[in-house]
Amino acid sequence: MSKQGTYSVRISGLGEGDHDFSFELDKKFFDSFEQTELTDGEVRADIVLVKKHGVMELHFMVTGKVEVVCDRCLEPFWTAITSSHIIYVKIGNQPEEVNEDVVVIGKDDHEIEVSQFLYEFIVLALPVKRIHSKDQDGKSMCDPGMLEKLEAHRIKKADQEANTDPRWDALKGIIEKNN
Repeated sequence: MSKQGTYSVRISGLGEGDHDFSFELDKKFFDSFEQTELTDGEVRADIVLVKKHGVMELHFMVTGKVEVVCDRCLEPFWTAITSSHIIYVKIGNQPEEVNEDVVVIGKDDHEIEVSQFLYEFIVLALPVKRIHSKDQDGKSMCDPGMLEKLEAHRIKKADQEANTDPRWDALKGIIEKNN
């Protein structure tokens, strides 16, 4: 971390070769992003800067755990994440993002701000379906009160079939007759 408290990788004064950087990402890091689904975490980010003539590579390895909201019961819980990515950095006249893997920095830039990359890699590492795991007995660790409410509002298959529109029943008969 640089002295200003940002998540930057210093590139000035470094010779060609590999250079290691590491950052600890916690609640303060996640609070710096507005409108985020992530509120807390204990994540370690290791970055290897491979500096070559005319181009640099940033190898990111992100591991740890973050707090997310359960899709089923809406209660927060911690989930493990791990992710690795490579960003290629070129030097040009003005900074720009060429695509998701290539970034151009200005020729007078002395460091690369990596906080947005780190945040995006953490979000990409999140599971698609975020629900509490099961305990050793195979029971869901979701909020039991919420599970009861969900079950009470669940449409039973028998109820669903009894409430079908008779026009659809007629169409189903035509389909079955033609097969």
